[in-house]
Amino acid sequence: MKRMIYLLMMSLFGVTSMAQSVELMRIYTDKDCYLAGEELWVKVCLDDNALPGNIMSRVAYIELCDTAQVRAQGKIALTDGMGWACIHLPQTMHSGMYQLTAYTRYMRNLQTDCFPRKNVAVLNSLGASKDDNLVVNDSNVFQAKMDASKPQSKILKGNKEIYGLREKVILDWSPQLGKAKELALSVVRKDCEVKMTNPEIAYPVPVEGERWLPECEGHMVAGRIEGEDYPESVLTQLSCVGKEMKVFEGKKQEKGAYRFYTYGIHNQQDIVLSALDHEGQAYRMEIETPFVELIPDQVPDLHCQYEDSALIARSVALQLTKSMPKVVYPKVLEEAIYGQLPSKTYNLDEYVRFNTVKECIVEFVMGTTISKLGDRTIIKMLEEDDKDFDKNYSKFPVLVLIDGVAFYDHPEVLGYNAHNIHYIHQYRGNYALGETLYGGILSLITHRGTMPDMIINDDMQMLAYEFPQDRPPFVQPNYGEAEMKASRRPDFRHTMYWNPSVEGLEEVEFYTSDLEGTYVATLQGILEDGKKVEVKCEFEVK
Repeated sequence: MKRMIYLLMMSLFGVTSMAQSVELMRIYTDKDCYLAGEELWVKVCLDDNALPGNIMSRVAYIELCDTAQVRAQGKIALTDGMGWACIHLPQTMHSGMYQLTAYTRYMRNLQTDCFPRKNVAVLNSLGASKDDNLVVNDSNVFQAKMDASKPQSKILKGNKEIYGLREKVILDWSPQLGKAKELALSVVRKDCEVKMTNPEIAYPVPVEGERWLPECEGHMVAGRIEGEDYPESVLTQLSCVGKEMKVFEGKKQEKGAYRFYTYGIHNQQDIVLSALDHEGQAYRMEIETPFVELIPDQVPDLHCQYEDSALIARSVALQLTKSMPKVVYPKVLEEAIYGQLPSKTYNLDEYVRFNTVKECIVEFVMGTTISKLGDRTIIKMLEEDDKDFDKNYSKFPVLVLIDGVAFYDHPEVLGYNAHNIHYIHQYRGNYALGETLYGGILSLITHRGTMPDMIINDDMQMLAYEFPQDRPPFVQPNYGEAEMKASRRPDFRHTMYWNPSVEGLEEVEFYTSDLEGTYVATLQGILEDGKKVEVKCEFEVK
């Protein structure tokens, strides 16, 4: 049985359906005021009332801007219209108010003032700047203390009012909120107060003449061949460097533009671009930005009151946290290529080591041979239906991958140092990638997964590219064990807890950090009837 891999294609939408379909979005953040260098946690939700049962977009874009330039950007993978991301704020940001904007590719068919926006405050604790627009009211000194005279919320409450360091906190809320359509919970240290005003959002109005397709499967990477002297037909491919096969063929648009319909790829990846005509002539491609880069005409001045000692402690804690090594989670190796497991896998650590890939193929990779096609040396594989290995080799060449990147110069691969290779995965059968047919796939996986010692030729471009974040976890320690609680690794979480999706829950558990002070828990979202909800409660950590 022949298996074919087809590049996913998108269908165009008619003018009528484009005019009737509108995506709307909401933004949630873990807090309103950040220090330059901190992490901004953001959640976006598409309004399912706008497109009943038919939320299309799978990617959202966010931008944080002042009136001069874009300061931070990010892409968010959406599942059922919802997703979240962690954005690292640059240490060089000045103190002031910034505008956070979110949208999907499909929403670019609307006027930009229809995009959801939220003002966010940033303080640079390391120094002043000529660009600061910070207004401090010294006459009213802010006291970051819990008001004991203020009655605690009955809707959202903790199991105690005062906690020790690294102690378990249990927050629970009304069962009615557990039935909310979307609900996010954040617990943040209280050390400043900001006067917040958010920009008004215009009613959605489609833009005439614009036709932006929704990203229904994944992120669309747009590229354009540099210059104007290029043929009508160019074979363009995008490959992700790693231990999984992610190869996508570009679809021609207009004026040298190509679009890669990627899916299943997240976070920053090293990618390899290639653009070749039928004679093997290479062309360079330039990746186009998917962001609108919407610079606001004005943002309000930042009116802020803060407690000096608390803000200094927060700044020192941030610098200490950045100096600590990051916790790295091992990645699970996916051997399947588009759902197909290898026909045969060779772990080269279990064999006598040979010097080159050619020697490995000749000596022990069964069903694979090296032959001549005219003046070219190519690798061929037996037909999938050839169960007895009676030498019925496919007439099509093999698609050869090294750490997920396609290499069409087979002699270059045959001379590659086999000591770098950990696995050889063999996939028998016919595979179609775009318009090209291959008689099998030979996937070489190195120990590092980074193509060590492989020289990128002039017909390839290698660069780092940021794909959408897919619901990154908010990492927090569990001090339930005595050994963990006694750990000397500092824990200075200013955002003590962030859970962007607590729908269906009625309580959560987490542990306090080493940062003393008053903390504010905020539960916000949308109820089943469409009403907004935002409730708060406070507790002390000593």
